[in-house]
Amino acid sequence: MSIITIGHLNSDTDSVAGAVALAELLKLQGKEALAYRNGQLNKESEWALKHCDSTNLVSEFSSTNISENQEFFLVDFNEENQSPVALAKINLVGLIDHHKLNSCWKTDKPIYFRIEPVGSTCTLIAKLYQERKIVIAKDVARLLLCGLISDTINLTSPSTTADDREILTFLATQTNENIEWLAQNLFEAKSDLSSFTPEEVVRLDYKIFNFAQKKIGIGVIETLSPANIKKIEPELKQAMRKIKSEDGLDYLYLGIVDIVKQETEMLAEDEEEKQIILKAFSDIEIASSGDNLLLKTIVSRKKQIVPQIENFLKNYS
Repeated sequence: MSIITIGHLNSDTDSVAGAVALAELLKLQGKEALAYRNGQLNKESEWALKHCDSTNLVSEFSSTNISENQEFFLVDFNEENQSPVALAKINLVGLIDHHKLNSCWKTDKPIYFRIEPVGSTCTLIAKLYQERKIVIAKDVARLLLCGLISDTINLTSPSTTADDREILTFLATQTNENIEWLAQNLFEAKSDLSSFTPEEVVRLDYKIFNFAQKKIGIGVIETLSPANIKKIEPELKQAMRKIKSEDGLDYLYLGIVDIVKQETEMLAEDEEEKQIILKAFSDIEIASSGDNLLLKTIVSRKKQIVPQIENFLKNYS
């Protein structure tokens, strides 16, 4: 039986690339493995897979096809509400992540478990190849490079570490890729939302968190063209109201991340949500942008947005 490698709900480039590269590593170690991705791909991930000739290395996941005691290796998340499959239904054999530990999962036997404070899961997967002295196939190395560039916003995100920089240089050398050209194409592809409905746009990079007995949805749109997103703001807010009801959320935020200006315009639906942002981010510059709040220097959900909101709710709720 093959090991399934898979990332979180609402796949992004880092989780897809990580799942693919991990499956290929497991195969090189003599194991059977298949990479899967969950949900609709964004345009950036589609572009990356095509550019790296890797589209055939990952399949769309369906929970209806899970065999009894199916082995899973999870990447790029450790929170149960971000999992595409219930832990009780699978045999968890490993987990690799770069987010804070926020899981209460339990296993019947020891598993491979690795979390490091780096900017990308792809950094960790590349390190696994290096540590085992296994050569990364060129297409896989290119895909890892795409995931690393995407999740660190080409090393400009505050989540970026020395390890990310070192691995990016290593992968660039292995692949002879022009990093600036690659980053520009990835971000241009990510900025193309023309084929998605407003609800799909909100859910493309959307995660649910539980803080202080509150259920919070936080979506982000990283883009080179925030003005294009603003054109559909009324439709996005309507979709947010629908999602908030469907997912039973207490609060819902959608951040439009301007990759060039390094700032985030935060969309929120009611006054209580806006007040939380004003108070949680009181130590940075916040400007008014119509009905929304503009957070200067804020670009990372993992490193900046989630910790600030969580800390405020835990201390002041």
